[in-house]
Amino acid sequence: MKLLALLLVVSVAVQAQPPVLVREDFSTNTYGWWTGTGENYTMRIERGKYFITTTQKDKGRYVAISPYIDSNKDFTIEASFVQKSGSDNNGYGLMWGDNANGKYHDFTIASTGYFRILTPEKGEKLNQWIASEKVAALGEENKLKIEQRKGRLYFYINTHLVTDIDALPFYGMRTGFITHTDMVLEIDNFIIRHEVKINLPINLEKGLVKENLGPMVNSIYDDLGPIITADGRTIYFGRENAPENLGGKADGEDIYMTTSTDGLTWSKAKNMGALINTTETNNLAAVSADNNLLMFCRNDGFQVRKRTKGGWSEPEYLNVRFANEAKTMEANLAADGKAILFTAKLPQNLFYKKSDENLEKDIYITVLDGAGKWSAPTNLGKQINTAGDELSPFLAADGRTLYFATNGRPGYGSYDIFMSKRTGESWTEWTEPVNLGPEINTNSFDAYYTLSAAADYAIMVSDRNSIGASDLVRIKLPQAVKPDPVVLVLGRTLNAKTQQPVSANIYFEDLAQRKEVGEARSDPSTGTYRVTLSKGKNYGIRAEAKGFLSVNENFELASVIEYQEVTKNLLLVPIEVGESIMLNNIFFEQGRPVLKSQSYPELDRLVSIMKDNPTIKIELSGHTDNVGNKEALLTLSENRVKAVKDYLIAKGITKERVTGKGYGGAMPVVPNTTDANRQRNRRVEFKIVKK
Repeated sequence: MKLLALLLVVSVAVQAQPPVLVREDFSTNTYGWWTGTGENYTMRIERGKYFITTTQKDKGRYVAISPYIDSNKDFTIEASFVQKSGSDNNGYGLMWGDNANGKYHDFTIASTGYFRILTPEKGEKLNQWIASEKVAALGEENKLKIEQRKGRLYFYINTHLVTDIDALPFYGMRTGFITHTDMVLEIDNFIIRHEVKINLPINLEKGLVKENLGPMVNSIYDDLGPIITADGRTIYFGRENAPENLGGKADGEDIYMTTSTDGLTWSKAKNMGALINTTETNNLAAVSADNNLLMFCRNDGFQVRKRTKGGWSEPEYLNVRFANEAKTMEANLAADGKAILFTAKLPQNLFYKKSDENLEKDIYITVLDGAGKWSAPTNLGKQINTAGDELSPFLAADGRTLYFATNGRPGYGSYDIFMSKRTGESWTEWTEPVNLGPEINTNSFDAYYTLSAAADYAIMVSDRNSIGASDLVRIKLPQAVKPDPVVLVLGRTLNAKTQQPVSANIYFEDLAQRKEVGEARSDPSTGTYRVTLSKGKNYGIRAEAKGFLSVNENFELASVIEYQEVTKNLLLVPIEVGESIMLNNIFFEQGRPVLKSQSYPELDRLVSIMKDNPTIKIELSGHTDNVGNKEALLTLSENRVKAVKDYLIAKGITKERVTGKGYGGAMPVVPNTTDANRQRNRRVEFKIVKK
């Protein structure tokens, strides 16, 4: 019975250990350990071992990976070491809790028979060499283990407990190996045990492959921060320390671009030159959905450049300013042009600490109001932001699906990419973020994730199987983490008489809510425009330019279930006598001359045009299809013209400026042979009869 009881105790003890999070035997480089040669060191994997060779006395090296560890929970870190040669009077061993500013702890031993816990913290057993007979000599194996249990750290050498202290703070997620002097160090059997519960999407697909965009795009340098345009045909990205950069190798980053017609074959990436880049780091944050505006991060706000006939305008600040305390920031411009999501360290951070070293950026939003003013930054709230560091927010074209990176949630590496969906109209109501999974995220740093409107492939950065330090790759997006489908409307803004391009502002509105929901600009040279429209709504879309009247278009997207592209040129009619314009967004009750409320935005714009041009007089004309009694159709068209005229008069337009007539089905614009054609023939137009 005593033996049985002992076995039960041992069994319970074994089961109580945290599960294995990392197991590396170096038979393959599973976790992406750095290999290569530097000024005084070489790191390599050979015969199932990891070797660190350092060549200068009292000048060592460390290497780390970044699995997610919750420092408030129990964990163990262990590995086997053999110092093959070199100085024996300085340390080697495990390091953990490292951050980008170089703050970390290490548990090291010297082959002369000492150990040390080196840390920026202060304490009785810290930062001093302590003799221990448990340390094996030069050339012999030493097994080191750090164990955190219930807020206390225990340190083992060759299975023997040598000391324990209160738990130390984590500065960052990086964990690995360190040497403090010249030696050849052999490492094996690196294991981290830790309980991590990662929130994954339901039915997440497997078998995803990251496809390198190839040598036409990527270089031997760091290629990073991709931004793909809504149509998927252009990628902007940063390239660090390339000789072609305006500042040469000393320059932090220049902006490059590449184009494609099919998303598979990309042009040779080219530096965007002095019109965009400077000799400093150039931080392109976002590209508008119409591809005619570039937005740059500045630590106190945002600058934009607008496309002109000659290239790009000079940068100008948007009218929202703040004092970001972090050294970096990232931002994304919503597809509708009315919201900017960005990361910053502000006093409004949920877990704000006044410290230059603390990495704790939160995601904020600023929203454009009807007067053209950007709101003060609003924190997205605790459903998104953590006590850790959030970065690289990207709002999909549906305006509801947010992708972002953080080190503050359980994941596979130091930073993982997550997805959340907005549940209401507020910017602080979100679903619980889900991790995009182990085939998109890795055991190191993952961020900077971008999608076209089609959302078929994600473009991101990877250092696996790369041409250079980091490369741009694409990965097919699993259905479980896709945004809602949208419609990409693209075309040109044209003079209706000459068919020549007109530089115009484009507006789209939710007709049911009578609310403008987005804006864009057309290319000043070509008139090219693009807008994305979310499913489930009835939209009006129009182009505006001085001296022209717009022909407004209507898009009913209630039945959209997958991504679509629609080509539609937007016509602008010169304000001249005799010109006719179709009122496409006028809706009547079935078979009746009663205006629906969705018609009011279109009619209100006509009111504004007439008030802005007080000498203009117009003639309304009403038309039907040819289905039904001709006299009844004529009467219906006349009554509908009267309903429109009455609306205009009620809004302050004098009755002398508006005449009208109904034509029934006598003047079709297309044959009444299909339902679509008959719908086009059911219309109201106005003609300028006096300017």
